[in-house]
Amino acid sequence: MLKDNVTFLKKKYPRLYEELATIETDNLHSNITIEHTKDNHKTIKVKKDEKDLYVHSKYAPLREAEAIINKIEERDSIDENSHVIFYGLGLGYHIDVFTQRYPSTSFSIYEPSVEIFRHFLDNVNFNKSAFNNIANIQFEFDTTAIDVFLGKILNKTNKKIVIVDLPIYENVFNEQYNTFLSRFKELINSKRGNLHTNYVFQKRWIINCMKNIKEILTTPNIVTERIGSYKGKTAILVAAGPSLNEEIENLRYIKNNGLAYIFSVGSAINTLIINNIYPHAACTIDPSVKNQEVLEIIKQKDISEIPMIFGSSVGYETLENYPGKKYHMITSQDSIATYYLRNYDNSAINVIYDAPTVAAATLQLLYVLGFDKIILVGQNLGYRDKKRYSEGITYSSIELTDDELEKGIWVKDVYGNEILTNNSFNMMRSQIESYIKHFSNLNVINTTKGGARIEGTEFIELEEIIKRCLNEKVVEEDGLNSLEKNKTDYDKEYLLTQSRNMDKSYENALKINKEYRDILNKIEKAINNRNYTQAQNLYVKLDKELKKIENNDFYKTFILPMNRVQYKILADGIESFNEEKNPHEQGNKIIKSFSNFIDICINDIEMIEPIYNEMKGSISIYAESSLTKGV
Repeated sequence: MLKDNVTFLKKKYPRLYEELATIETDNLHSNITIEHTKDNHKTIKVKKDEKDLYVHSKYAPLREAEAIINKIEERDSIDENSHVIFYGLGLGYHIDVFTQRYPSTSFSIYEPSVEIFRHFLDNVNFNKSAFNNIANIQFEFDTTAIDVFLGKILNKTNKKIVIVDLPIYENVFNEQYNTFLSRFKELINSKRGNLHTNYVFQKRWIINCMKNIKEILTTPNIVTERIGSYKGKTAILVAAGPSLNEEIENLRYIKNNGLAYIFSVGSAINTLIINNIYPHAACTIDPSVKNQEVLEIIKQKDISEIPMIFGSSVGYETLENYPGKKYHMITSQDSIATYYLRNYDNSAINVIYDAPTVAAATLQLLYVLGFDKIILVGQNLGYRDKKRYSEGITYSSIELTDDELEKGIWVKDVYGNEILTNNSFNMMRSQIESYIKHFSNLNVINTTKGGARIEGTEFIELEEIIKRCLNEKVVEEDGLNSLEKNKTDYDKEYLLTQSRNMDKSYENALKINKEYRDILNKIEKAINNRNYTQAQNLYVKLDKELKKIENNDFYKTFILPMNRVQYKILADGIESFNEEKNPHEQGNKIIKSFSNFIDICINDIEMIEPIYNEMKGSISIYAESSLTKGV
C-alpha cells in the first residue's frame, strides 16, 4: 500500500483502515491480478468461470474511461447540485475523467471487492487532486457495508444522486451489484416516504399532542398500568387486508370463547363491527384529520364496549365524543409529553415508537404488555383480487385503479408465489420485520392467506392455530375494561414546574427571534455595501443565535419539531454555504435560507399561541385541583 494512502485512510477513514488491517494480503484471491495494457497503463484481470475479464480495457483504459463518462452524460444531467456514486473503483481512470469535467461536483466511491480496493491502494495515490471532492469511500467488508455507506450519503445530502458503475462490474459482481441497486432503491423510497410524512404531518403531530394533553391527563396510560401483565397470553392483531373477510367466523369463535385478546388496528374495526364482532380494543395512531372517519362507526352506533388505545399524537378529532373507555400510549412524536410528564418515582415515561403503520406500533405495544404470542390476521401488505382492503370500509376505495396496478411492485407471498404490492405497503412490511427482529423471544405467527411474506414470522392458517394453541379461555371477564384506574397519576408538582419553566422559555424565544432578525438585517446591509469582512463576523453571531434556538425549550418542544424538514434543510445547507467561494453569493444564500426559516418559526409561534394557552389551562386544572385535594 502506498504510504500516502496509509496516511490518507488513517486520517479520514480510520474504520476502513482497521478493516483492511484485519485482512491478510496472502488470503486475497489470486484470481484478481494486475496486468499492463497495450498502451503501457495498468488494468485489473479477474478470472471468473475459467474466463479472463478485465475491469478496464486491456488496450486503452483512458479512452474507455472517456466513453463511460460520455455515456453517463447522455443519460443524466450532472452539475454541482448532483452527487455521484461510483459503483466500482477499479484503478480510478473513469473518476479522473469525471473530476476533470466536473471539478465542483461531489462524489462517493463504493468498491464491492476488497482485492480490487487493495490493488488501487498499491498503485494509485488518493491524495491526487482528482479526489479533492470525495465525500465518502467504502469497500464491502461485510453485509452491513451497503446500508452504512448509503445511509451516510442519503442522510447528508439533498442533492440529486447519480450512480455511475464500471460496466464490467454487473458481470463480475452480479449478485453484489443487484443487491446494491436494490438497497439503494429501497432506501431512496424510504427517505422520500419519511420526508413526505414529516412534511405533511410535522405541524399536525405537535398540534395533536398539545390538544390531546387533556385526554392524556384524564385517561390511563396502558403501558404504565399494564406493562408485562399479559405474560403467557396470546394477542390477535387484526388489520384490514382483503384476507380478513375469510377469517370472520374464526375470529367470532375466538372472541366468543375468550381464547385470545383481539386488537383491531386502523380500518379493521369497520369490518369487525359490521360482522358484529367487538374487539377487546381498537388501536389508532394516525395524526390526520381523516383518521376520525376510521372510528366513526363506533360513535354512530354509540358502542361503549370497545376501549380505544390511542397514540398521544393521534388526530385530536378522533378522541372527541368517543363513547367507550380511552387508554393512551405516549408516542415518539410527542415532544410535549416528554417535556411535561414524569412518573412519581422520577422515572421517564415509556414511549412507543411511531411507525408508518398502526400495526407496527401496536406490535410494539403488545410486546411491552407481555404477550408471548402474537397472531397477525388480515395483514396482507399487498393486493389481492384487485383489492386493497377488507369489506365494510366506506370512506376509502377498496378497489385498485389501473394506474396502481401498473405501478405495483412484486414481492413473495406466504406461499412463495409473487404478489403485487406498492411502496407504502412494502415500507410497512419492512418496519414490522425490523420490530420482530428486535423483539427477543416473541413468537409472531402470520395467518394472512395470500399476504406478503413477513420475515421473522411463521405462516400457519388461523383454523390450524385454533386447533393447536387456542384451546382454553384466557381473556378476563371484562377484557381491557377491567383496568382499575380511571387515569394515570403523573407527577403533578413536576408538571406545574415544567409549565412555569416553559413560559420563561417562551418569553426567551421571542427575544431570540428579535435578535436573530436584527443580525440578518445587518448582514443584508453589509452584503449590499460589499462589506464582506463585517458580514463574516456577523455570520458567527448568527450561528450563535441558531444555537440559542436549538437550546431553547420552547423551540425544542414545539417549533423545531413542527419544522423538522425546513430545519434539516437549513442545517444541511450550512456546509454548502461555507463552500461558496463568491462572498456576495454566499451572503445572499445565507440571508435567504435563514430568513425563510425564522419567518416560518415566527408564524408558527403566533399560530399555536391560543393552543398553548389552552394546553396550559388543562395542565393547571389537572395539577392544581389534584394538589388542592391532597392527591
